[in-house]
Amino acid sequence: MLLHSELAPGGTHVGIDPQDWRWIAPLLAFDLRLQPGKVGTRLPRVPHLGDLEVRGEATAIDAEQLRLVLELRVIDNRDDGHAGSGTGKLDLTRTVQDGVVTAFAGQLVLEMQFGPRLSSRDLHGTFAQDWHLDRVVEHREPGFTAAVAEAIVRGAEPIHHALRPDRPEFATRPAGADHPCGEGRLALGIQTLLTAGMPGDDPVIVAALAELRRRRIVETYSLATSILALDALYAPAGERDALRSGALSDPVARQPEEADARLLAEWTARLRDNRDSGSGTKVARWTYLGGPQFDNSNSQYALLGLWQAQWCGQPTATALWQAAANHWIAAQHRADGPARALRCVDAPTFAAQGLQAATRGGSAGTAAPRGFGYKAANAGPAYGSMTAAGVTGLGLCREMLTADGGKAPAKLDNALRAGLAWLSRERSVRWNPGPVTQRHEFFFYWLYSLERACQLNHVALLDDWDWYHDGAQVLLALQDDDGAFGPATFEQQCFAVLFLGRAQLAARTGAFTDKR
Repeated sequence: MLLHSELAPGGTHVGIDPQDWRWIAPLLAFDLRLQPGKVGTRLPRVPHLGDLEVRGEATAIDAEQLRLVLELRVIDNRDDGHAGSGTGKLDLTRTVQDGVVTAFAGQLVLEMQFGPRLSSRDLHGTFAQDWHLDRVVEHREPGFTAAVAEAIVRGAEPIHHALRPDRPEFATRPAGADHPCGEGRLALGIQTLLTAGMPGDDPVIVAALAELRRRRIVETYSLATSILALDALYAPAGERDALRSGALSDPVARQPEEADARLLAEWTARLRDNRDSGSGTKVARWTYLGGPQFDNSNSQYALLGLWQAQWCGQPTATALWQAAANHWIAAQHRADGPARALRCVDAPTFAAQGLQAATRGGSAGTAAPRGFGYKAANAGPAYGSMTAAGVTGLGLCREMLTADGGKAPAKLDNALRAGLAWLSRERSVRWNPGPVTQRHEFFFYWLYSLERACQLNHVALLDDWDWYHDGAQVLLALQDDDGAFGPATFEQQCFAVLFLGRAQLAARTGAFTDKR
């Protein structure tokens, strides 16, 4: 599968980095800049190898076919994520019809060595690749919505089957786990099934809820997801769609039963108390079990839980939201590139204008991309799932600080724009953007984090990127006959279904704009 958003401007070649060495032949086959005569190009950032210099000869076979005979050499391996070496040869024939590559067949001979992160293992051998175009999928073509709906139903089935409270992964302290999170997994499964449209009186959901209510929940992630699960139980049908379309300006106040209202009050208070005890009163951030430490993943989950709790009758003081905003502003990395144009298009505008909204709709401005890592600013690399977490946190803080007619601090607006600009620049639904050494980690969590960040900030189109369409296409292709998304774990299966269901409620009815 090749997505339109992965093409370079002009559509002459693929504009994203290789996923691994097996992408070498496809990327060169899809490069329409390689035409008869002497040719040369560069494949940047091949994981665990480095930049590849490509030189050789292209010969026309007929009006549609071209033969490429190419020499490959690793020329830049200074990046810690690559550090490979070696050479290779590629003999490839491709077919192009009406400007589209419809087939290629090639033989790749490699005498290379991976970098030290893969123990400097050898990559030697001859590898054949044969590819034919199946079909061209139009943007949101007829049947797309129905296919997604079916995938949600099928994807919920393995979760429904696995949601048994006595399973080891739902234990308070699963064997070998770094963090408890058993209640969090249980709550995540409940939230996912309810979001997928299963009724609250389904016997499996009823049993799981009974067990969740029985547990004493103490850690941040589990408290937040438990609040989200009860919120989903009492959420009115059609609310997400109404918020996305602008028919609703705010989520509807929930009416939990008395016993659940007491639980929600207890969980919300405990969640507030899990704040980093070493950050003072002016900064609010969280980790799993409180104490003088924090991470950005738990910090976003805490805010999601607190924000959703207010619709269940458990408001949180404005001072905490200001303190949380101070954290996210301080935790953002420095700009790592020049300012770029940024356009955010909300769902109603996108529905009315389609992809044309990328040039004339929504809100436009500029921002220098700035990401987030797992901890403090620049303490580690910025990557996709944590940058989406930062955008989620900033968006929630901005919404709460402006809810009663207030004005968001300029630093908060600037940080939110910069985070969205980073997500747009680093766009990918194949891996978690960021360092090559981490890009295959937390893929499903990345997709779910992207969905939360964009849905919450009412961004249906990020510049010209229909992030939901691209992510859905990848998940549809990945889903097995039994509904599982490839090798997904229980949590990953939930993240995939929540992405497809666009589970996150919008915090506002219009896309983020610069009002200053």
